[in-house]
Amino acid sequence: MDEQILPKLKHMTPVFPVDGTLYVGGYGQVAEIPDEDGAIARLFELLDGTRTIEQVHRDLAAGFPHVTAEEVAAAIAQFDEAGFLLDEGASAEGLLDEYELGRWARNINFFGSYSRLADNKFRKQRRLLDARVTLLGLGGLGCHLLQDLAALGIGHVRVVEFDRVELSNLNRQVLYRDGDIGQPKIDLAVERIQAFNPRMEITKIPRKLGSTEDVLAAVDGADLVISVADRPKMEINHWVNEACVRANVPLVTGGLDTQRLVYFTMIPGVTGCIECWRLGVFRTDDVSAALLAEKRERRIGGDNAAFVPLVTMTTGLLLGEAVRLLTGIAPPVAAGKLVQVRFDDYETSVHETWDRLPDCPVCGAPAVPAQDHSAAASGG
Repeated sequence: MDEQILPKLKHMTPVFPVDGTLYVGGYGQVAEIPDEDGAIARLFELLDGTRTIEQVHRDLAAGFPHVTAEEVAAAIAQFDEAGFLLDEGASAEGLLDEYELGRWARNINFFGSYSRLADNKFRKQRRLLDARVTLLGLGGLGCHLLQDLAALGIGHVRVVEFDRVELSNLNRQVLYRDGDIGQPKIDLAVERIQAFNPRMEITKIPRKLGSTEDVLAAVDGADLVISVADRPKMEINHWVNEACVRANVPLVTGGLDTQRLVYFTMIPGVTGCIECWRLGVFRTDDVSAALLAEKRERRIGGDNAAFVPLVTMTTGLLLGEAVRLLTGIAPPVAAGKLVQVRFDDYETSVHETWDRLPDCPVCGAPAVPAQDHSAAASGG
């Protein structure tokens, strides 16, 4: 462990002594640590971010001379593994300016809650500020996503949208107003978001996607793609999937299915792609295969129900996946699996899973593994 680290007990991890036991809380969980002589309580007091590990032992030994330096180091390592500590010496210098430190202070505190002694919480925000995200669609989900990407501090966003505002959009498409009916969505959304976060660089692509090549042009150079485009209904997912595989860019996508929301994450070279999923269904589930074929042939279904509570829940889950992938603070939840949340009871479950198929025509044997993204997929 670095000798210059200044271990500090996280402020969201309070310590309560009760009858020879320390209760260390945080995030809805409590750890119990026996401490009959009070040495551990004193150790926690000394972990205030002003001392190196060597200095912590020095000051602890003044009152508890039987405690060795090795025991202090081992205890600090255990506390670190439990998530109790961060390095107060980790600096924002060279990473964030004064404005960025002020605007995203609450983000940084959140990242601090996940940090270990070897981490720098400021670097997580820097990754968001440097990130390049392509957002496909500025409808109900896309409006919320663009505003929240700006609130998160994503530095570079490319948006794709062709549609104009309609009256029926206004029950959930929060970037548009009654007087905007008939106006291009992309111009209105970008103008309002840039007023909210003038430091975000936004590139507009005001067109309707019509092929894999169209999507490829939109995702070129992106670190992550969030797709909430829904037209043409059956083809768009296949175009987006193939483009992300070919561009080697992770995809986070999802949507509403009347009374439930669904979402999933595809990481090229790590998870199966959408075509793997489709092929797996056709090979193993005759009923679902028949329904998919019927839906493709007759265009079963429609966009006639969209309820804003489910919209905001979906976008929160999609953004959570995006942050996991861009910062590595935790593994993605929905990699290679369809997660659903039902409005009836808010029950969250994994509805389907699928593996990468060696013979998949999109991501199979000829595809190059996405080494850059495998670390994020494992939380690295």
